[in-house]
Amino acid sequence: MIGQNYKEIAALFSSGKFSEVENYLSDDIVWNIYEEKQIISGKKPVIEFMKKIGNYFDSVTTKFETFGILEDSDKVAIYGRAEFIRGSTTVNTVYSCDIYIFNPFGKIKKVHSYCNSNRPQINLKR
Repeated sequence: MIGQNYKEIAALFSSGKFSEVENYLSDDIVWNIYEEKQIISGKKPVIEFMKKIGNYFDSVTTKFETFGILEDSDKVAIYGRAEFIRGSTTVNTVYSCDIYIFNPFGKIKKVHSYCNSNRPQINLKR
């Protein structure tokens, strides 16, 4: 590991401080984003996706609240809530649990993101 522990690295990632974790991503990282039914594989595609998320974060006021962090050897789980506000309107609230798995060199090799957001839902009743 390069100067930070797993819990610190995972906390930076979960709070959207993506530029601070780029050096802690393995080349073969896999990010599973279950709510979006999306899997992103490889360091470059993950960094590109993190930049898109960062651009969204720049367009809103974000309130992150961490409820808890669990750590076991090479795994860290962080669960909490994020509220995204534009102007005076909450545009989304997300409850999430991110699970990080590190390789023996202190790099993130897998991320499992479980989210439950309050985005407007499509009304399927007709």
